[in-house]
Amino acid sequence: MDKRNQLTVLIISLVIIGGSIATPLTIRDHTLILDDFFDSPLFPILQNGGTLKLYFESDFTEEDSTLPLSLDYGIKASNISIIVQRIWINITEIQLIGKKAGNSVFFTSDDVFDILDGLYETQLLKSGNLTAAEYSGIQLFFNTTVLIQTNEDLFYFELQGKDFVVLSFNMFGQENRMIDLNIVEDTISEVILDFNLEILWQNSTIRMTTKALVLN
Repeated sequence: MDKRNQLTVLIISLVIIGGSIATPLTIRDHTLILDDFFDSPLFPILQNGGTLKLYFESDFTEEDSTLPLSLDYGIKASNISIIVQRIWINITEIQLIGKKAGNSVFFTSDDVFDILDGLYETQLLKSGNLTAAEYSGIQLFFNTTVLIQTNEDLFYFELQGKDFVVLSFNMFGQENRMIDLNIVEDTISEVILDFNLEILWQNSTIRMTTKALVLN
């Protein structure tokens, strides 16, 4: 076969190949292609939602026996008579971490809440609607300055570490078993945030640990 015939065969082959590649895209309605894309698990759009009730409970301890009454002179006294009455923390935002869909912002506020409200019983922190989906955890953003009211004065403490925490969900009563929070359309789900604070009076800081417990 001469070069001219070889070139003709090559051009015809390319046209056939190109046509076979392009044909499925050009003959399908573009709306069907978009529907397939948006319905794909890689890009879920879930319009219907359920309700999440977010509760919290707390506990706290005090590490040492000295309380700085005057930072200027370093005067210290026994804190036996000091009674902690309020621990105010400002949670600025709460996000639910989606497994397939993106994160859902559940709560945004500049309000502070008294973490000791949940010391002896569980308290409601927030209730609202979320996109129906599976969520693998919860992310809390907060102001690191904590205000503590005692029977003698107000004190400002600093939370050690970052200004956010990421928590995986635990089944209530089975802390070693990680599960997902499944928000289902027109249903109510419940989660408890368990805060544990350790007040360090000597250097005016707080250590905080918390976990998220799924009730149902």
